[in-house]
Amino acid sequence: MADHVAARVTPAEKMGPRARGPIITYLRDLEGIARRECDSRQAFQIIASGCHLLGDMSTVGPADGPFSRN
Repeated sequence: MADHVAARVTPAEKMGPRARGPIITYLRDLEGIARRECDSRQAFQIIASGCHLLGDMSTVGPADGPFSRN
């Protein structure tokens, strides 16, 4: 997971905010899947960190997701 996210985020860090938008959307979709299907908190954190590095400070998913109470 970390390699996959890094492959998307590293080149995008050199792009402008407008060009980062589709990558952030992709990562947010991936984050939603991780919230629903992964039992590893690490996967979710890697994706969220990638979004943060690209300048996205929003949250995704329901407030009562599997990692919201940890």
